[in-house]
Amino acid sequence: MKRILILALLLLGVSCGQREPAPADEPLRVIFDTDLGNDIDDVLALQMLLNYEQEGKIELLGVTLCKANPATIAFADGYCRFNDRGDIPLGYAYHGVTPEDGTYLLPTLAASVDGKPLLQPARTVDSQLPEGYKLLRKLLAGQPDASVVLIAVGPLTNIGNLLVSPPDEFSELPGRELVAAKVRRVVTMAGLFGNEFDFPEYNVVCDLEAAHRVFEGCPVALTTTGWEVGNLLLYPHESILSDFGDPEAHPLPVAYCHYMEMPYDRQTWDLTAVLEAVEPGVWFDRSQKGTVRIAEDGRSSFETSDTGKQEYLIIPRERVEATLDALVARTTGKPQKETLQ
Repeated sequence: MKRILILALLLLGVSCGQREPAPADEPLRVIFDTDLGNDIDDVLALQMLLNYEQEGKIELLGVTLCKANPATIAFADGYCRFNDRGDIPLGYAYHGVTPEDGTYLLPTLAASVDGKPLLQPARTVDSQLPEGYKLLRKLLAGQPDASVVLIAVGPLTNIGNLLVSPPDEFSELPGRELVAAKVRRVVTMAGLFGNEFDFPEYNVVCDLEAAHRVFEGCPVALTTTGWEVGNLLLYPHESILSDFGDPEAHPLPVAYCHYMEMPYDRQTWDLTAVLEAVEPGVWFDRSQKGTVRIAEDGRSSFETSDTGKQEYLIIPRERVEATLDALVARTTGKPQKETLQ
């Protein structure tokens, strides 16, 4: 009788839509949403993810681009091909924000080594890439329930459009329900928290409507790394010049050197989101649970609550050195000292 009761309870759980996450020993399923071409940290964050995938720690399902500049498509495609991932699905925010060329997209695409282009993209703005949110719907629909981690490190255009998207050929679920079914966690680089600084953070204010959609409507756990976290962790320019072989033959150093005048050590905002998404709870502390609030001018604040599903990262000063070592190691694919205190 006891066995029958247990079986009945298990069947009840299935019929009520109870979801089990993907097995822990499988690679983490990741989708990366980026404004590649605005800041150089997007390139470093993408390299981290490609390295994680080569190590078997993640499966990079796709990359969605929220910067509305055609060169970001060619750069992303060429960069992934350089890393033997020319097959990776790409989506594009055709009506997104930040259409400017920036400082490194075009020079890196124009760079050559021994008379051959450094980046050799096969996809451009003429390749009819799907809208970013449409690719997100397609990718999510094909994944097990509660299995995908969304990492968003730019304006939240694509994620915001996903949440309000209607049912389509990929899924009968509207966007918010599709996210609730398929996404385990969202990790963003957005906002500014604490009392040391006070201004509207770039990724939030660039697409304020999308930021409201995400922080007010995300149905799953959401962790954000604020501006103040990456601001403490400066990527060393010495690594750029020495850890990628000939710096003129690798697109990361080429792009880094074009972004700003060398030498400079750049903040690692987007890298912190990737590190937390793939290695959760290891390198950063977290706030209490609650909800991120976005004001009309784009300033962010945080409201704790017992029912909130959101949190922001905190990095203790004594952990800065070890965490920076970890970021460099994940970006270069080379071991660093990275000892946690």
